[in-house]
Amino acid sequence: MGDTPGFFQLYTPRDKDVAESLVRRAEAAGFKAIVVTLDTWVTGWRPRDLNDANFPQLRGHALANYMSDPAFRALLAKPPEEDPQAAVAQWGRTFGKALTWADLPWLRSMTKLPLILKGICHPDDARRAIDGGVDGIYCSNHGGRQANGGLAAIDMLKGVVEASGTTPVMFDSGVRSGSDVVKALALGAAAVGVGRPYAYGLALDGVAGIVHVLRSILAEADLLMAVDGYPTLADLRAAGLVRS
Repeated sequence: MGDTPGFFQLYTPRDKDVAESLVRRAEAAGFKAIVVTLDTWVTGWRPRDLNDANFPQLRGHALANYMSDPAFRALLAKPPEEDPQAAVAQWGRTFGKALTWADLPWLRSMTKLPLILKGICHPDDARRAIDGGVDGIYCSNHGGRQANGGLAAIDMLKGVVEASGTTPVMFDSGVRSGSDVVKALALGAAAVGVGRPYAYGLALDGVAGIVHVLRSILAEADLLMAVDGYPTLADLRAAGLVRS
């Protein structure tokens, strides 16, 4: 990760030992915060993935984080190197834990790192999370992949920011351009996450593709702020965003 502060995104398993092991490993690896995903305890209806038969984890791909975890391996009759199909099946049974507010004290107790809840789109939920001891709020609807047809996260951002007070609010979902980044920052986001654009760059040209995509997004954001007369982020946030 170099000097970039990495945040570890936890998709909370059913097994608490596995969850706590993943968090401990994230701490040891140098991550600076734990982001708990709230809206993906079960996979949403994704017709495109179904049409493409695109679920690489069921073929054993992209599972190294679990296959190398001692708490997860302890659940297996045989190591994944000897019986990969059984390991993948166990991974499939790992999820399905619907988090409730009753789980927040446990989540908070797992780590002394900053704790961020991802998937908060209502002001009341933001307030309750902060009262429960979280250090950051992540306004997101998972890019619309989980609950198609719901309210756009960008439309919920302002209310979440206002309810969060001095607690930082991060944002993602549907960010495709520098213009999108500027809008989210103007609405009060402390940071803006980019998902699919960087993946497109990675697919086309590896690391160089990621660099090109991010530079393009940042260049557009920088030019847009200049054209609109906002020399700093403080000026942009002070002006806010007007919608008609």
